[in-house]
Amino acid sequence: MLPLLALLAPAFAGAEDNVMTNQYGEVLHWGIEVVDFVVDPQNKDGLDEDGAMDAAADAAQAWNDIETVAIELDFAGRKNGFKGGYDEQNGVYFVDEWTSSPDLLALTTAWSNEEGEILDFDLAVNTDDHDWALDGTPGKADLQNTLAHEFGHALGADHIDYDENATMFASSTPGEVLKRDLNEADVAVAEWLYPDLPEGSELAANPLGACNAAPVGFGWAAAPAMLLAFLRRQVSR
Repeated sequence: MLPLLALLAPAFAGAEDNVMTNQYGEVLHWGIEVVDFVVDPQNKDGLDEDGAMDAAADAAQAWNDIETVAIELDFAGRKNGFKGGYDEQNGVYFVDEWTSSPDLLALTTAWSNEEGEILDFDLAVNTDDHDWALDGTPGKADLQNTLAHEFGHALGADHIDYDENATMFASSTPGEVLKRDLNEADVAVAEWLYPDLPEGSELAANPLGACNAAPVGFGWAAAPAMLLAFLRRQVSR
């Protein structure tokens, strides 16, 4: 057992500072290995709907491509009319009448139980205040770039403030595509949250314990059925 712990320690070093916790100090995480999500690609920006679904699937795949984690985001297809809310269905959708801060590119909302297990997430894209593109067009927000960041929040990753090249850095610039691909800091957080351990190991493929208190700016609100809601945001700059 001790050699296994020693082997895993370098991958976890510092990553625990970039995960989200609930008000009880429990790390937010999924208790299942495959997390399904749907996409409603209808939007007022005129984005090609098939292209929007591909962008969502490719953004999720960036996290799936980490070979050393025991979690997968599975694109379950299209669902027109998806509006979010706690309904045990995870989804990505566009919002044409945005009521949150206009600076926000997108907003991830998720629900967890008191133990920190995530039960549902929704990912809203702000088409009211921002122009979007699928190919890194200068002056427009790149959809895949943004969704890769938001899927990180949906898995429990928080912002990484010390590395502007990290997918989980708090902001992005118009036309940026760099954050479509994860870097080492992003991977370290995913490995800490969902370590893919050898079969028969005594360690579970879930967080190893509670982390620090919730980061500054981390908002909590009561939700139905004693659930806890969290909001994470990505802003343009």
